[in-house]
This record gives sequence, C-alpha cells and structure tokens, in this order.
Amino acid sequence: MEAGGQLTQSRRDHAAMIVKTDDPSRAIDLDLTFSCGQVFRWTKIEDGWVGIIGDSLVRLQQREGRLLVQSSAPLPKSRITSYLRLDDDLQSILKELSRDREFRKIVKSIPGLRILRQDPWECLASFVCSRNCRVPMIRRIVRNISQRFGKRVTWGDYLDHSFPEAEIISQASLSELASCGLRYGRRQARELKELARLICEGEIDFGALKDTSYAEAKARLMSFDHGVGNKVADCVLLFSLEKLESFPVDVWVARTVAELYHDHLRPDLVSKAARGRSLTPRDYREISDFGRSHFGRYAGYAQEYIYHWKRLKEGVC
Repeated sequence: MEAGGQLTQSRRDHAAMIVKTDDPSRAIDLDLTFSCGQVFRWTKIEDGWVGIIGDSLVRLQQREGRLLVQSSAPLPKSRITSYLRLDDDLQSILKELSRDREFRKIVKSIPGLRILRQDPWECLASFVCSRNCRVPMIRRIVRNISQRFGKRVTWGDYLDHSFPEAEIISQASLSELASCGLRYGRRQARELKELARLICEGEIDFGALKDTSYAEAKARLMSFDHGVGNKVADCVLLFSLEKLESFPVDVWVARTVAELYHDHLRPDLVSKAARGRSLTPRDYREISDFGRSHFGRYAGYAQEYIYHWKRLKEGVC
C-alpha cells in the first residue's frame, strides 16, 4: 500500500515506544509541526503521522503528555527525540520571542509548533526542488524522487521509500531526474546532480557547516550555486544545520513582516511585499536581516510561526 494508505490492524497493535512530552519544555503539536512546510514526507493517517527517519518507517501518535512511536526497524529513543528537536526548550524559546507583542498574539493560536532536525542532504535537495512551487507540488516531487531512486521500505501492508543517497543521485541521468516532475526539468536535474557530486567529493561538508557561523555557512552554501540562493540556503541552515537564527523569507513571511513590522522596512518594500511581488536580493536581505536582528538567536522559530500562522489565517493549509 503506497504512502497515504492505512496500516494493517496487526501494525496498529505493534508495541509502541513512549516518548514523554508532558513537560512544557518538550511540548509538541505533531499536526502543526508536520504541516507547516518545513518537511515534505510525512503523511497523516487516521490519528497518527507516518514518515521515514533514516531507513525506517515511523508512525507517531499524539496522546496527552506523550508520543507513541512505532517503527519498521528498532530506533533508539534518542533518534526520535533528536529528530523532533525535543532537546529544544520550547517553553523558554517562545517566552523569549513573546517579548514581542505581535509574536505573542501569533503564538497563542499555534502553540506547539517545533522545528525538526532533518537530514542535511534530503533537506538541501528538497528545497532546491521547492523553488516557485507550492507545498503539494513539492511533496509530489520529493515523493517521486524517493520512489524512483530510494530504498523500498515495507511495514505490513504499508510501503514507502527512503530518500536516495547523494551517490545515487550523482549517477542518475538528467532525463530520469527530470521525469520526477521537477518544475525546471533538466536544468534543475543538473543542479541536483552537481550538488550530489559535490557532497560525494567532500566539497560540501555538512559537519563543517554546522560548526561554523551562520554568515560563513550561508556564504559557503551559496558559493556552490546550483540552485542554492538566499532562501534555499536559509532553509537548509535552519532545518538541518543548527542555525536557529536563520530567517528564510518567502512571499508569506514578507507579507506578514510588512503587515506587522512595516515601520522597520523601506516604504517601497512594504508596498511590494504587501502585494506579493517578487523580491530582489536586496529586498530579501533587508527582511531577513530585520528578522535576525529583531528576534535574535531564535529568529528561525519566529519565522516558522509567522509563516504558518499567515497561511492558516489565509486558509491555505
């Protein structure tokens, strides 16, 4: 049964590992976290979420004060807590960000949204594929790439695929990659192949990027080009490379910042962002720099709350 299907009864009865989330610092809302556009390979099935962590199919069910975790292969509890970033003190983070009056209003409506700690290669490839695409299209593209090139993972009647390793993508043909529905076809396929090659050859070293500053890591990522512009770099830094100060900007974030914090931006930029116009590199830097300076070390959390709040408000999610 392909992604989006249902687990068999025997799998629902499988013994579950329990991860406690009753402490406010470890709070999480799975519905908010998996549907806020930061990750593209989790599916809501019945009362739980099913996705891939590493090469394992994982089902997460939310209960009061705890998560029930089932997986196709044994996973240590630390792997789950790390992926969900339950080591982030969410209560303290939101308290610090809520010194801002506007953010305080936002967080009241969507508490429990948590940034995930994703695999850097999958995160990079996913956001390179995301340019000028809506979330449903991104999901289809990433799913197609996984089905075509990833490892088959089964669990009872449920079937999914792991995200392919960089070595596999580096050896794929342009036509094979383009057939996965890439918006920019062979050009985007070439970008993915080149990035995969750079990873295989050690030119892109995710460990080194984690250990350097935000500014240095972003400059390094963007120096590779191959589809890695400001927004893609900021997303990868935030969602997979431990740079919680990163503040990615898209049309939703730009519109919300222009609406709530217009006094901090150029008047012409406020007008442009409010109308949903494309941003120049200068525009992007101004909004992103504002976000980092205004919200500080947890600007990335503020960004994700702002982004999802605006989309929910507009009825997009």
